[in-house]
Amino acid sequence: MKLSLRLSLLIVALVFSVVAVLLLLPNSAQSVANLQNAKITLSDSRPDNTYTQHTYYFQTTTAIPLSGKIIIDLKATSAPFDIGATHTYADMTLKYSSSADMSGATTCSLGAASSAGQVGVSVNDSDETITFTLAPSGTCAGIGSTAYVEATLGDGASGGSDDVVNPAKVAAAGTADTYLISYETQNASSTTLDTATVRAAIIDAVTITAEVQATLSCSVAGVAAATNFNTSPGGNTYGTAGFATSATTIPFGILNSGSSSQSGQLLKASTNGANGFYFAVKQYADLTSSGGDTINTFDDGVLQDNTTPAIWSAPAGTAGSVDTYGHLGYGATDMTLDDLNGAGAVDRFTGAKFAGLSTTYEAVLSHGSSCDGTGSDTNGQGYVVYRTQISGFQEAGVYSNTISYLCTGRY
Repeated sequence: MKLSLRLSLLIVALVFSVVAVLLLLPNSAQSVANLQNAKITLSDSRPDNTYTQHTYYFQTTTAIPLSGKIIIDLKATSAPFDIGATHTYADMTLKYSSSADMSGATTCSLGAASSAGQVGVSVNDSDETITFTLAPSGTCAGIGSTAYVEATLGDGASGGSDDVVNPAKVAAAGTADTYLISYETQNASSTTLDTATVRAAIIDAVTITAEVQATLSCSVAGVAAATNFNTSPGGNTYGTAGFATSATTIPFGILNSGSSSQSGQLLKASTNGANGFYFAVKQYADLTSSGGDTINTFDDGVLQDNTTPAIWSAPAGTAGSVDTYGHLGYGATDMTLDDLNGAGAVDRFTGAKFAGLSTTYEAVLSHGSSCDGTGSDTNGQGYVVYRTQISGFQEAGVYSNTISYLCTGRY
């Protein structure tokens, strides 16, 4: 009985000894924990994109002590992302926060080597790894547990920090190529604390197409007698209409020598052309009577060109010089008028200037962007004012001619 009791006591003592030893040994299955909320964000996921910024993000489980390390391994299973030998700490950022949205974050100063208040950054282009070594003292000397950590590489733009080139597409169109990237934290002795793996997806860009068809609406309208050409639309100082016109007629009626007569038409245009529109006018011949006599173009039969309009002047009325007996001209109330090619001098009709009607189209109304002049948008509206004057030498007769308008959208 005494021997049996002694054996029992010995066995119990041995069991407690073994348990005590096991409790003192590290538990290798639980010595490395997972980093929480780990992810990677690419500024651009298109294949072969040259300027891609990487944002690495995770939450610590175990505190990272003084001079501890954070390692980003872009070659976890392959080498899709080439860090490149030119990358340095100047292309990177590192910060940590107690908030998941990184509000109130502590931003770390980075350098080539770790020092007081400075995190050292080393890049291994062969292994495609980035190692951040925390400061031995001062700011960023350690990062506590449950802290959110964010690091960036590149800035996603040309001409700035060096970025990462995305790999070429391998999988079929519409199927992403995904690549494993690992995060690891270590203590000052390079012993692993926590790890995590994330995946970056490279996927085809999607092309969206749409078409907006060109629109253009143009109108010519008559004006009532006494219409004031000095008010909107336009604002040029031509005075008032002496008689009513229609969309297709400008009936000057009986002309009296020594005094001018004028009226006009209202032009409107609407278009979605990015460069707007222009309205232009031309005549097919001078005002001509049944007997072949003419009321010539302003000024005295010598064309006053649209590019250099002039203040109205009475015909010279020189005996024997038929071109000076009477003339017809036009003005434009559009204060921002340009030429048909969009390059003409604006405001050239300012001050109620006139040009002579040409047998080629000349601009009388224009705008440089889309507008809705057939509605209330005065950018697409303006008057054309026609004026004629004769001297006492102008031959008797009934005169007529034909003008036409050209309305063109600039897309």
